[in-house]
Amino acid sequence: MCETIEKAYKLNSEDLAVLKTNQKHLEKAYCKGAIPHLTNIKTIVKKCIAVPSNVLLEEDKCQKIQYNDTEFKNINQKLEDLQQRAKRATILNSILKEELQFLEQFPITEENINEMCYITENIVQNPDVIEKMYQLVEDYNQFSTNLKPTSITTKMKYNTVDNLKCKEFDVNNL
Repeated sequence: MCETIEKAYKLNSEDLAVLKTNQKHLEKAYCKGAIPHLTNIKTIVKKCIAVPSNVLLEEDKCQKIQYNDTEFKNINQKLEDLQQRAKRATILNSILKEELQFLEQFPITEENINEMCYITENIVQNPDVIEKMYQLVEDYNQFSTNLKPTSITTKMKYNTVDNLKCKEFDVNNL
């Protein structure tokens, strides 16, 4: 501030010495005189920059619609339902991927399909085979209940029997 006064008024050395000695008093007087003007400047800036209360900012537009408690609970319930559906869909997707990987391990050929069709056609044409299979299942159930009168535990049901020898059976030669 003193430099500006010195340049503007081209002071001589005496006046320059007086200005330097009174520099602090001059700055204090300038600040005291500027305080009322600063409050006016602040209010003008607030008026120019401030957003009116009836205008929504871009980030507040989601709050434009007000919901009561029941509507809010309904929306939350719908959100939870959608989250559960998404979770179930994710689980189903992973299960289907696993099944696809499993199926890719065993390629299905046209020859296998034709053989299975032939077998099913022969079974339908020979109803005595179906009756024999039903009789076999009934005999097995009766035999198993006579042999083991105790109840079957889940461990016994789902674990394999050690040293079980099976005989291969050709369905085509029935």
